Amino acid sequence: MTRKGLVIIVVALLIRAIASAQPYTVRVTYNTNLRASFGLDAPIVAVAVAGETLTVFGSHDKWLKISRNGREVWMADWVPLTRVGAEQASADINNCCFVDRQCATDQEWTAGYWAYQNQQCGAPAQTQLSTPVSAAADGEVNNCCFTGWQCVKDQDWHRGFYAFQQNRCKHRGLAIEGSDYFVAGIEAALELLQSESSYWYQYAITVLDRIKENNDSHLHGKTFNLTVAHVEVGAHWLAGVIVHDACHAHRTNAGLFRYETPEQKLFEERLCLEVQLEALAMLLPGDSNPFGLRTTLENIHDPAYQWWN
Repeated sequence: MTRKGLVIIVVALLIRAIASAQPYTVRVTYNTNLRASFGLDAPIVAVAVAGETLTVFGSHDKWLKISRNGREVWMADWVPLTRVGAEQASADINNCCFVDRQCATDQEWTAGYWAYQNQQCGAPAQTQLSTPVSAAADGEVNNCCFTGWQCVKDQDWHRGFYAFQQNRCKHRGLAIEGSDYFVAGIEAALELLQSESSYWYQYAITVLDRIKENNDSHLHGKTFNLTVAHVEVGAHWLAGVIVHDACHAHRTNAGLFRYETPEQKLFEERLCLEVQLEALAMLLPGDSNPFGLRTTLENIHDPAYQWWN
């Protein structure tokens, strides 16, 4: 058999394997890039918004082949999504919207996904705590759960009580530690996110417990250590940086974070840089290359652009 004939057979088998998959429906948890082909190097041709349902009719490696508006596109299978439909098995459920609540909006589907990750489904079965964490005896508010927090489980009420004592109700208990200048800068960035994109604001504060001033920038668990130099650049830059590291924290929670090899580092940073650019597209809609990050993404294989090394 000639080499050309062998190539034709291999390609035919690949096409058949992709096309023969049984179609099913998925719902994406947050805004997700759709590409012209499988692979991070393929052009982004559309963005599926949080809560949108898509039909999957094939796959290749770690990529899902999607039919959207009559067009064939590709989506990574590692992004948070929920498989839906009558054929759904219980093992596929990863959203409280399929367990204990009715979800209609993007925000409700997003909240349902993260509630499931934190084992907060089954709200009717949960009990609230008594005094002092539920309410003060004289009716005085002493818990962030009475200031807009969504508290269901006992641990939510405990967290709300102690957050109130530390004056941390404002950003769902997110602690900000450092100099007055540092704290003011972080507050400005979070308020910018909150006012311009409630989605990306919730994306950040639901996964980070603390943002702390440090001599170097790194993520440790749910604590984001950050230098004051980042604050000096401005609120828009800082908001994007917070979203970037929230991306790493979300992937850590999902068991997807990999940073042991150069290839894994490149993959992680590229993925979260794309998320950062999606957030900045909301904050700076007229800027196609905010802070030169689009150029960084296009040249990320060049060691000169690899900030983590």
